[in-house]
Amino acid sequence: MRATIVFGAALVACGSLGAAGAAEIAVIESTSARYAVGQMLEATAPIVLAAGESLTVVHEDARLIRIEGPHNGPAAGPAPDPSAFRRALTQLIVEEQPAVGGVGGVRAGDGEAQAVDTRPDPWLVHAQRSGDQCVLGGESVGVWREDAGGAVVAELGVSLAESSAQIRWNAGEQRAAWPTQAAPVDDTVYLLRPTTSLLSVPIRLHLLAPTLADRGLAAAAWLAAKGCTDQARLLLRESPEPR
Repeated sequence: MRATIVFGAALVACGSLGAAGAAEIAVIESTSARYAVGQMLEATAPIVLAAGESLTVVHEDARLIRIEGPHNGPAAGPAPDPSAFRRALTQLIVEEQPAVGGVGGVRAGDGEAQAVDTRPDPWLVHAQRSGDQCVLGGESVGVWREDAGGAVVAELGVSLAESSAQIRWNAGEQRAAWPTQAAPVDDTVYLLRPTTSLLSVPIRLHLLAPTLADRGLAAAAWLAAKGCTDQARLLLRESPEPR
């Protein structure tokens, strides 16, 4: 992968779910021309739907809501049918690039192949895949590599910053700890470079609410909404089929 970072003109400026500010909801399904799939809305903003229109949204607290028109007011309604929602969410993240929320994010350059992804935990940061990745705010962060061979040290820094920290994998290990002296910051681009390489992997990190860790489809929806589609796929594979 190139060491350059490509920023799109339409970065989705989403703050940390645990940070101060207006709560958000993500549109996951829509039959209304007014609302696009992947659109982020303030949770208190009125939603206007005509008769026959519908939306499925996910709140920051992992509540899934289906809104049927006519409707004019904040998001309110029953939870969507789990089987139908799973099918819709799966369809949203089957594309190679993020179909929700991650438009204009940090990605590999054209024609550059991403590393395979065998991480067993969707909340691990993959050290060899560029782009949007998600972790749980306030939780320890693990970093995954594909090759468990020899010991490796990687430099971790923020774009244009002078200081950096190190991530160390021991021989035979695929997991390492994110350095405590470089606490993850939401919506920040990090450059991760093995000391034996001249190339850096750019990763835009998103911090999500810890309450999402075990919320199955709702957590996958938020991962997709933040552009963390590889992790959303992993979480979907782990989530049992609704009955």
